[in-house]
Amino acid sequence: MTSPDHQLPDGAYGPVPQGNSLAGLSSVNQRQIEERVRAQVVRSFVAIPVNLATAVRVGLHEFAADFCEAVTGFTGGLVNLQGWAGVLREKAAEARASAGDSQRVADLAERLVTESGDGLAATNSRVQVVIDGLPISPYWAAMNLAEESSIPRALLTRKAWDLVYGTKAGYTAYTYTYVAYYDSNGLPVYSAQTFSVRWTPVHTPPANALAGAYIRARFDGGRQIVTYMVDAAPGDPCALYVVVGRVLESGDIRIEWVSGDQTPLITNSRFEHSVEMPVDLVFEVGESVFVGVHQCGPGAVRPLLGIPATELPRPATAQPARAAATFPAATPPAVGETLAETALDFSSGDIPYVGLSKKLLSGDPPKLIRYEGFDRGVIPTAFARMTALPAWVAGGVFVVSGGSDGIRRYLYAKSMNYDDHMVTGRVIDPTVRHAWLMLRSGPDNREFVSLNVVQNAIGIYRFSGGTWTQLSAGETTVNSGDVLRLRATGNVYLAQRRIAGDWVDVVTYIDADGILPSGRAHRYAGLGNERVSWVNGGGWDFWKVEDL
Repeated sequence: MTSPDHQLPDGAYGPVPQGNSLAGLSSVNQRQIEERVRAQVVRSFVAIPVNLATAVRVGLHEFAADFCEAVTGFTGGLVNLQGWAGVLREKAAEARASAGDSQRVADLAERLVTESGDGLAATNSRVQVVIDGLPISPYWAAMNLAEESSIPRALLTRKAWDLVYGTKAGYTAYTYTYVAYYDSNGLPVYSAQTFSVRWTPVHTPPANALAGAYIRARFDGGRQIVTYMVDAAPGDPCALYVVVGRVLESGDIRIEWVSGDQTPLITNSRFEHSVEMPVDLVFEVGESVFVGVHQCGPGAVRPLLGIPATELPRPATAQPARAAATFPAATPPAVGETLAETALDFSSGDIPYVGLSKKLLSGDPPKLIRYEGFDRGVIPTAFARMTALPAWVAGGVFVVSGGSDGIRRYLYAKSMNYDDHMVTGRVIDPTVRHAWLMLRSGPDNREFVSLNVVQNAIGIYRFSGGTWTQLSAGETTVNSGDVLRLRATGNVYLAQRRIAGDWVDVVTYIDADGILPSGRAHRYAGLGNERVSWVNGGGWDFWKVEDL
């Protein structure tokens, strides 16, 4: 067919929508273009780079070049696009060259799709977002990079879960008084109403029981770190063990690892704790793990951090019946022991926060630095109060609270990684009463070494069994704002003061007989002061502890 003005050659408006005819190209819509590009990528996989962006660029360049040559041919050169077509083909060639050894990559990709394509399509749960082979945990789920947790950490917020009138075990009772009516004399008649609230995220598990939760493994490989969260016990806490079990196909739990008693190693305060197993426990994708905290023996049960679950009946054949369970026992289970599913108690809806993760650091543990400037106006919850009397923060300074005589001691709830560490602080308004910095303390704070400061002396002291013993001291004028520190290196204890930017030794003590506390169970640090006869000891403007 010839164009109406006889300027274009026959065939330019031909009716056959195929080949390099203008009619053929004009009939191509966007969907067909995309299909053509995809088809070309698949058909010429070896020749076209594996990189998707490059592959698409090659296809589009070649399609555009075809279009240019077709228009040029249709117009007989009246619209000459041959030069543009050549440039496009050069770009397509460059894109191919940039792919490198595409033949090898194509062969590998083809074999992967051929051998495992159906399997991957059927097991989408194995698709992972990974770093070094490990799934990445978002912060709302867990703070540790590769931790698999029983519940998302973001759910650990304080809120009222339930309310009942009257009293109920595990609930906090509140009573309010109101005017019920007025008598004949117009006088109010009062009545009282009690209601109770279940607050989360804290719950108290039963004594002499393993309380735990189920975790489904999201990657193949070993786990070595177990995480759990406890609140402060209402009294002297009982023994606490961490337990990891493998859930068998029957629903029974085979115990794989049991920790030692953690109570001598952790402070009596709300905190997150991690225990390192001596060797990796290997689990496969989809396996279920049971992680729990077993509290038993004399003493108070520590509340656990977790959430209650909504009551939801499940079929009798479903296992596990709930996301958490307890197992009553006066002693922790032994490695290799099997807990029958029928012996597990699923009646409680409380799910404790527990987690498993891979050990991401190899070699020696990192040296830690902990710092608190008290700028928020409160004593952080990470500091455990170890005495009956409290301190508080006034004007950004840790000071005595209240008018009662006695001592105030606080420990940071996370231990240091090394026996050798030092503690530093800036003393404010020193008096004749003591203020101190503590190190090498046990988690119960019943034994430690301290730097004690008054307005005219700095000393190194030992505290043991409720008694202070002066080990070494030196008289010196101490000013408000002086920065002091105590270093413990081996059996050498050194008290120093910073003067004009330099650290100056004040007193030294050498523990020649090795009687002062040291070792894994004595790596806690803290601070404190006292009030005696209406006089408060000095305050602390900041506090810092660091491994040496």
